[in-house]
Amino acid sequence: MSLSVELQLLALAIGLYVFDSMLLLFPNEGVLTSVGKARWRVTFGSDKTRVRGKEILFPNLLLPHRPIFKLSWDCEGPTEQVPTIAFDWGAQKDLFKDLMMPVYGIAIAQFIVFPYVILFFLTDISIITSLAYLYGSILIALVLVYRKREIFHLSKRKFLSLGFECLICPPVAVNLIRKLSLGLPGLKQDLLLVSRNLLEADDWNTTKDKFILRLAEEIDFEDENTPRFEKLNANRDMLSKEVSE
Repeated sequence: MSLSVELQLLALAIGLYVFDSMLLLFPNEGVLTSVGKARWRVTFGSDKTRVRGKEILFPNLLLPHRPIFKLSWDCEGPTEQVPTIAFDWGAQKDLFKDLMMPVYGIAIAQFIVFPYVILFFLTDISIITSLAYLYGSILIALVLVYRKREIFHLSKRKFLSLGFECLICPPVAVNLIRKLSLGLPGLKQDLLLVSRNLLEADDWNTTKDKFILRLAEEIDFEDENTPRFEKLNANRDMLSKEVSE
């Protein structure tokens, strides 16, 4: 096997991981991610690059252990200080604790151990060992998911489909936590209200500006003689006043 072919295999694995990590979000959607033990952050897609009207977002590719929760917000809805429905986001994050080590094991085997073997230490025993490490980590992760399949709302058919996908394409398995957290049902809370109540003050002030910019974009594309135009303006003004306080 030539060096160029080996590098092509590594590039293919990285490309599959990056492609599988990509999210497509509507302009009124964002992603809630935990940062550290108790801090949270809201991230939006890029408003400069869109695919069929959806914005592209790449989660932090170096931190596949962090669950991400996709929420939407109503541009026309109220932005006043309305309390969100009681919801323990910390408990949602903790659902994935026991999957963190296996997922990192998959990532290390996939992008560090196996490339090192095929580039610098190509022997039969090293290949077998690295593959055993990779697929062993995947199987451990899948066993843990199977034990919690009811919590993750996975039917046996969905679990088998997910397991087959991870085994047949190991780069996809690195995104296992993200796939499960994005697939959680029942996360119907308004992103703006969740952000206001969950984010720390500095993070919320920064995030508010992003909400205002998105409202401004919606206003630019809306006919001035529509009720929606008035609602968008009212929401933007309300948020702007809150920013200036």
